[in-house]
Amino acid sequence: MLIIDDNYDAVNYWAHTSNELLLQIFKSGSSLLANGNSNEKIEVAVNKWYRLRVSAVAPKAKPKTISFDGGSCTIYKIASDGVWNSANLTSYPGLSFELTGASRADFAIKCATVGNTSIKWGKITAATIETKNYTILGTGQSSTGNDVADLGEAPRRPNSLSWTESPCGEDCFYDVTLSKTQINGKPWDKDIPLKNIDYGKVYEWSISGSKKHPFHLHLYHMKIVTPGGCGAHKEGEFYDTISAPGDCEIQFKAIDIGQRMIMVRVTL
Repeated sequence: MLIIDDNYDAVNYWAHTSNELLLQIFKSGSSLLANGNSNEKIEVAVNKWYRLRVSAVAPKAKPKTISFDGGSCTIYKIASDGVWNSANLTSYPGLSFELTGASRADFAIKCATVGNTSIKWGKITAATIETKNYTILGTGQSSTGNDVADLGEAPRRPNSLSWTESPCGEDCFYDVTLSKTQINGKPWDKDIPLKNIDYGKVYEWSISGSKKHPFHLHLYHMKIVTPGGCGAHKEGEFYDTISAPGDCEIQFKAIDIGQRMIMVRVTL
């Protein structure tokens, strides 16, 4: 799900719906579409902050680089898979970011001069940002502000993503090994669970093999607890899909929703 409900009283105006830019990237074979189009066009006003919300769907969900080429845009990754970063909103600047082909990401973006910026998925152009010299509110000034300070702070996370307790004990630690067709050496069986979990407890799992076979956990966001992070997944941030070299330590709290949880070795 790309759009989530935000508490707009807790974020600055640039992040409100009226300043959102939506980009759905879909890769199938040699075809790459963005919002259903080849090389989608996105118009923005010069020197104005926008919230660019991207979702990516690609075969096998393997990671690719989304890059912003050309133009004069300042870009910060501010959220992953619908969850605002815990770090300061300017902690992850850049012009290229790694995403899996089953992920979402939000970016704060402002382009300082008139011109074009290509958004690429891997080496293929998915969309073009066309920066125009619009006069905003009749003053030439942006309604969102144009300074980094105008980004403000991320809103507070819900209780389900703000726990402080440690994993509940030995039974709450679990190793998950992914292969081409199995998890922990077992094929999918809807009647035989790999593991039972208790509602309301914090679990810590070690995920291995996710670089070749990305891992998705239905119902609960996963927080990265590996010191220094796992590949492109930052320590302390939350994700829906993990694709990282080596082992990746994650935590989640089984709260808010309680029923059958499905572990997925992603093979779109």
